Amino acid sequence: MKFSIPVTCPACDKEFSLEISGSDIPDYKQCPKCETRSYNLWPLGNLVTILLMERAKQELANGDVTVALLLSSMAVEGQMSWLFFKWKGLDSGKFLGNETLEVRKQWEDEWSTMRSIGKRMDELSRFLTKRPFDEFASMRKEVITPAIAGHDAATSIKEFFQRHFFEKRNAIVHYGEIDFQEADGERCLSLARVLLILFHAMEALRCDVMEETFRQEREETRLSKQRSDEQLQS
Repeated sequence: MKFSIPVTCPACDKEFSLEISGSDIPDYKQCPKCETRSYNLWPLGNLVTILLMERAKQELANGDVTVALLLSSMAVEGQMSWLFFKWKGLDSGKFLGNETLEVRKQWEDEWSTMRSIGKRMDELSRFLTKRPFDEFASMRKEVITPAIAGHDAATSIKEFFQRHFFEKRNAIVHYGEIDFQEADGERCLSLARVLLILFHAMEALRCDVMEETFRQEREETRLSKQRSDEQLQS
């Protein structure tokens, strides 16, 4: 798959498109105006998700709402599974490609048994934050409130995203519906961005918990060594 990412030259502020093909991610970019060759500072995280969202935005701008909807849903679902497998690996100490095929199969089977998107949203949220999706999302009202205008407070936030985002994808792939309006595409891309922000916040919380655990372990090790030294001195 080919992508075109808008970038700005750090030397002359010229905006131009950087072409990316498949997994061939360039380390450098060269400005077509001043020919400055600068290093690409790619954001941390799942680059595939970033590229899919950028392509979805471009497809929407070009008038292909259906493809934009499909790409944005792929980005969201891909980010969910990426986070699940990433943290399974970190928890087991088998991340960075050290896991065996058997371990991967176990994780994939666990993910595939969560058949509905709602189940996956809840389980991923519990895995990263120990809270179901609705509870965590309600704690991030500054993020979700602008995106879920018209949301009935009696209905779960998770169901709102399922109805207004994922069911659009289902209408395409399950029933062959393709006659969507630009407003549908804009709404779905907005909801996709909100979901990605929520997933990022979930991971940030998980990182904070992990860092606090490491801090406590270091402190316990320090105190244990201090007590040992004091006993030796006495």
